[in-house]
Amino acid sequence: MITSMDTPPRILMIISYFYPARGGAEQQAIQLASRLIRQGIPVTVLTRKMCGLPQVECINGISVHRKIITTNKGKLFGLLYLVSVAWFLLRHRTSYDIIHCHLAQGFHSVAALIIKFLFHKRVIIKIGATGELSDFAILRKTFMGWMSVRMLRYADKIVVVCNQARKEALHYGIPPKRIELIPNGVDCTLFTPAPEQRHPGCITFIGRLDKMKGVDVLLEAFSLLRQQGVRAILRIIGDGPEMSRLIAHAQALRISNDVFFYGLQDDIPGLLRETAIFVLPSFSEGLSNVVLEAMACGLPVVATRVGGIPDIIVDHDNGLLVEPNNPDQLKSAIQCLIEDRALADRLGKAAQQTVLESCSFERVTKAYLTLYHTIIVPKKLSFS
Repeated sequence: MITSMDTPPRILMIISYFYPARGGAEQQAIQLASRLIRQGIPVTVLTRKMCGLPQVECINGISVHRKIITTNKGKLFGLLYLVSVAWFLLRHRTSYDIIHCHLAQGFHSVAALIIKFLFHKRVIIKIGATGELSDFAILRKTFMGWMSVRMLRYADKIVVVCNQARKEALHYGIPPKRIELIPNGVDCTLFTPAPEQRHPGCITFIGRLDKMKGVDVLLEAFSLLRQQGVRAILRIIGDGPEMSRLIAHAQALRISNDVFFYGLQDDIPGLLRETAIFVLPSFSEGLSNVVLEAMACGLPVVATRVGGIPDIIVDHDNGLLVEPNNPDQLKSAIQCLIEDRALADRLGKAAQQTVLESCSFERVTKAYLTLYHTIIVPKKLSFS
């Protein structure tokens, strides 16, 4: 097939979970796909079979195929996953030009690269996380993981969301010319500042409740804050394996009257507009969606200096950065924002401007459109 600059490239996105799943990667995928559709770019999504959901449906104009087969039986999980993705790609090879893998972890990246070698398809693979939870680290732990990581070098482009991910990609042998930095995007029409002044003592965390998010450190920092007589409340929004332990930890610290566990919530923009300070005490991150969303809402953010966070937050310019696993430092940063309303206001306004200038979904979509055309039409014509 010949694809010219006047012919929109047909995109096949692959992601383990898709809407109605609500994780960060899933939100990025559906937002990008929906915007590409509105730009006239055909998008198909391949994802896992899910009980109770149709195998094929149309969502926001996106053709969604839930055809990836999985099982709980050890190594058979990876084999079924790989074979079902490869079989779909083989059967539908005339209906797409670019395979766009959201997250390298998972056997879909390997299947996509096999199809690239066989049929000269273009492949883009996104790296969504860094550190202990990076796509590279998780992929290495799978069966034949070292080979899977080596295969990533042959993708047409590896998309990273931050400079730390770029460093890790280089460490694993990805050629520099194949690395493209495109940040996560934010819907800046949905995430907007509150029209009225917020209560200065309302602190919010939003995220999955697992050990890597550092919520226990936040609880300890909040305990120190209350011991000093600072009036504040802490809202923990999200669910995960650490929920019960964190509730017990709050009780042991004698702060449970001022700490509220909300569980999963739908109205994240509304919850952010109600708060005064957003805190992310993670041990490992890529470029956190919820940090970008909080910044878009004009919130002063306190976050740990990990992953892609320093790419978007400049300490005391548009937010405050602290070291991970440091309750004292975290407490001091939060207290500073509660007691210095002028600083909090200045940081919040600067944070919103940062996101508008670099991470709006309009800008991110344009970056992907440019990338698609760059790899599929390097010299006005591309044969695939």
